[in-house]
Amino acid sequence: MKIVVVGGTGLIGSKLVAKLGEHGHEAVAAAPDTGVDTLTGEGLAEVLAGAQVVVDVSDSPSFERAAVPHARYFSAN
Repeated sequence: MKIVVVGGTGLIGSKLVAKLGEHGHEAVAAAPDTGVDTLTGEGLAEVLAGAQVVVDVSDSPSFERAAVPHARYFSAN
């Protein structure tokens, strides 16, 4: 099964891609390092072609409070 992991080159994503591969899946990392930009859509259609599952473990591209709505909650709690 082809599984696309958005954020697949990061700390969690890379481990997920490896684990899925160990279980016989075609795990594909989708990240800027692999030519996929989910903000602009560059490379997205190509990587998603034939995928049965998409898992998103990406992080916010910005840590400004406006870009991360839950930041206020976590900083207060």
